[in-house]
Amino acid sequence: MPSSRRAHGAIHRNSHALSKERLQGGSVSGRRAPMNEHGAKPGRPLAAQGPVPTMAGLVLGGLATECDWISCFLGIPYAASPAGGRRWRPPEPPLPWSGQRDAATFGPICPQPFSTALAMFGARRDNTMAEDALSLNIWTAASDPAERRPVMVWIHGGGLRIGHASHPMYNGVRLAERGVVVVTVNYRLLSLGGLAHPKLTEESEHGASGNYSIMDQIAALRWVRENISAFGGDPGNVTVFGESAGARCISLMMISPQCEGLFERGICQSGALRGTGEALHQRELRGERFAAALGNGTPGDPMAILRDAPWQHVIDAAPEFDSNPFVDGWVVPAPAEDLYKAGRSQGKPLLIINNLHEAGLFEVGLKQPIDTAARFRSIVAAEFSDATEEILETYPVPRDEDAKDAWIALRTDMWYGLPARRHADWHSAAGHDVYFAQFSRVPPWCGGRRMGAHHGAEIPYIFGGGVRCGAFAVDGAEDSIDRHLSDVMMNAWIKFASHGDPNVGNAFDWAPYRPRSRAYLDFGDTVRAGVDLNDERLDPLEAAMAHHSGKMDLYSE
Repeated sequence: MPSSRRAHGAIHRNSHALSKERLQGGSVSGRRAPMNEHGAKPGRPLAAQGPVPTMAGLVLGGLATECDWISCFLGIPYAASPAGGRRWRPPEPPLPWSGQRDAATFGPICPQPFSTALAMFGARRDNTMAEDALSLNIWTAASDPAERRPVMVWIHGGGLRIGHASHPMYNGVRLAERGVVVVTVNYRLLSLGGLAHPKLTEESEHGASGNYSIMDQIAALRWVRENISAFGGDPGNVTVFGESAGARCISLMMISPQCEGLFERGICQSGALRGTGEALHQRELRGERFAAALGNGTPGDPMAILRDAPWQHVIDAAPEFDSNPFVDGWVVPAPAEDLYKAGRSQGKPLLIINNLHEAGLFEVGLKQPIDTAARFRSIVAAEFSDATEEILETYPVPRDEDAKDAWIALRTDMWYGLPARRHADWHSAAGHDVYFAQFSRVPPWCGGRRMGAHHGAEIPYIFGGGVRCGAFAVDGAEDSIDRHLSDVMMNAWIKFASHGDPNVGNAFDWAPYRPRSRAYLDFGDTVRAGVDLNDERLDPLEAAMAHHSGKMDLYSE
């Protein structure tokens, strides 16, 4: 293995040095791109016409503050409250209401821990938390329910530990302006969303427990199928898109029998198929330990005791509860990797995108900095054993100052790059359409300068709200490159959601992914096509993973 290989993708620290050349796909005028297809300014917005019917009752929305012809319908229940006796049960349909329900403001968010560090993606101090938070939000430019616009349903990230559908980053107004109906979804988190226990399995008519987070997402998709036509959406043209944990859940929806007929295509942002092989009995053992600790020796039915406990106690008892998806035999019938490899994924088009410096976000939270070559080498040796030298040749650290970038490159490839390539290879080999991409633009804000094109950095570009994670700017990015890159990406996502092909009406040529050519598009300072993304690193890494210890912790070192 040549020793000249370097850890590709060192973080740009000075955003002002970025190129001002034109982006393929349009000019750099800084103005919003003209609306397309259904995106022409419509007649009277739905929210201004009175309440809209749903299966559970009438909802009265409002107009978006950013655009007075976009209707917003916020905080609509798609399931009954999962509190009390419904805690740790599959979601049930929402209870009907009489009269009209106010849907002009967001509802509460699902229980989760709060911290300033997590506010970029999770709860903020002004958010109200409640178990009765299984709701969704809709943005639409329709003026007639019969319009049948494409629907994009967003599944937020946060490791199934944090996050919510009303986060400012996920404001659907800019996408709705371009002609789609946007839906964002709350779902249960942490132990409330992921607890498996023998008692719960015994209660279940399906012989399964846990994976309530994904069950909630599936319930939301069922609600969309049954109700979205009243908001001008087409229930037969639904695309599910999500980031991080949301994308991982989408990769499972592609193999879940519970999702048949609920969506037409998927977009996985920074969260392709990875680590879904844990078995139900393993999670039940963890659940028994959790229940024993929370019950503190109280006699009686452990589930009754836990269902009576305030949700704050349940969340506080395990703020880092392992709520990752697993094989429960019902929602996830078998290890997803095995099903994809065997060609048993659903035949739906799939768009996969990773970011150049995904692990830059996690490097910030390390208990000890990666500040010396010796520290990086010790981490590699502890994990890769007999393949240590191969990894150090692929991710070299000749100087102490190279150690952090080498760590970021290695973790990005381990946690995102290699799993995404496998995901794309297997789905494409089965004859299904796949489009593959990388986001490499370093956002020109302090987080970008510190973390590069980090995990989550693409989200504001996709939603058109500027370049700063955790925020939404009415006028978008100040830098013309960022504004136009956002326009290009929004249009590509909408074309994929509308037609299954992101090339329709766009200036670039985004070739479909094939295992032998591995075509991709890079969304960076310019938009460029390529093949075999990072194969000079991923090929030796894939070989070395046979010697790996199994450590895959995204959150700390």
